[in-house]
Amino acid sequence: MQSTQNSSSSFEIISPSSESSGKSGPPIAQSDSSPSHSMPATIRKYKAAAVQAEPGWFDLEKSVQKTVTLIDEAGQKGCKLVAFPETCHLYMAQIIVAPTGNVINHRRKIKPTHVERLVFGEGTGDSLTSVVETEIGNLGHLNCWENMNPFLKAHACALHEQIHVAAWPVYPPASTLRYPDPYTNMSELQSELVTPAYAYETGTWTLAPTQVVTREGAKLNMPRRLREDDVLVDAEAAVIGNGFARFYRPDGYRAVEDPPKTFDGLLITNVDLDENLLTKRLADFGGHYMRPDLIRLLVDKTPKTYVVDANSPDPQTFPSTLERLGLNKPLPLEES
Repeated sequence: MQSTQNSSSSFEIISPSSESSGKSGPPIAQSDSSPSHSMPATIRKYKAAAVQAEPGWFDLEKSVQKTVTLIDEAGQKGCKLVAFPETCHLYMAQIIVAPTGNVINHRRKIKPTHVERLVFGEGTGDSLTSVVETEIGNLGHLNCWENMNPFLKAHACALHEQIHVAAWPVYPPASTLRYPDPYTNMSELQSELVTPAYAYETGTWTLAPTQVVTREGAKLNMPRRLREDDVLVDAEAAVIGNGFARFYRPDGYRAVEDPPKTFDGLLITNVDLDENLLTKRLADFGGHYMRPDLIRLLVDKTPKTYVVDANSPDPQTFPSTLERLGLNKPLPLEES
């Protein structure tokens, strides 16, 4: 990766269809414990992108192609990081892919939220590896309501996280709220309260990528027998559009203006890791503003299995999820 010249006060909103120029190296793609890669931040000023886009619903090839297009667009615009929303490609897993194509981190949401537990399982202990050291800083990522979890935030603080991906799915707007439905499930709370709170509590640059749902996308998410019922499709209008991607500075202030809710593309701004120090001088909960002699976290990252060898001298030898899925190996190069 190559560094880019930035002014920390500039910003831009770029869609995949806009003209591209000035090709740069591919960005780190995001879709953690001590950081597992000893690599201090050698690039402290760079562009980063948060995705606000609709995936190819139930279409693997379309989803992959759109993902590749967005990564390529971000790279051509000089971005060193591009962040994708939760379940952008079916699963509640998150990976960090280096410009070389290597997967440098893989984790799963440690506790699916509410009705998600009907479909998704829980992440194993190695999913607590949520922050890794990269040349663009200590990069962390969490899914959805994990970004509200005070223990996970404290954990990231202790790992000296510098830039964070708070991946969100699409949510309805607050205008649809009806008592006794909780405000907790509204876009405004997630993107405009939870995400900036994560930024200033941890002192990190925080990207909040989200999905967009078009009317056709809403139909595809309905049972087939209901897709031609305009009344029922219109009832899904609460989530049609409603992208809520955001980008916050370490002090919780917006780094870029809000995109239109129907915008489909990249939310881009300039990151300066030295700005983290301004916030952490005031309150560093992983450093001078914490009392580890009084309050500490107990973390167990060992993956658990149904069968344990009582005679095993070292239970830590269990393979990680990354290894079990084969993601610890470089991705094969595409043949020309």
